[in-house]
Amino acid sequence: MDVSQRREVSQQMYRQAGGWELALAPVLCALIGYGLDRLFGTVPVITVVFAVLGLVGAVVRLYYGYDAEMKEHEKSGPWAR
Repeated sequence: MDVSQRREVSQQMYRQAGGWELALAPVLCALIGYGLDRLFGTVPVITVVFAVLGLVGAVVRLYYGYDAEMKEHEKSGPWAR
């Protein structure tokens, strides 16, 4: 496997990580929130808030990562001056 093939494989693996991040971030945040809820005795409140914040954080990170990748792609295209 030459260098360009390795680079392509690593880029594909990076892109696939976004799906895992989108799925696991809210779950992990909700588990942390559930632990805090059990500690403070407010069971559904912090769990829901942390799950929503985890989802929003993952979506925002994916959006800005995609936006930066597309800007880099636009700069390196044959249509760029």
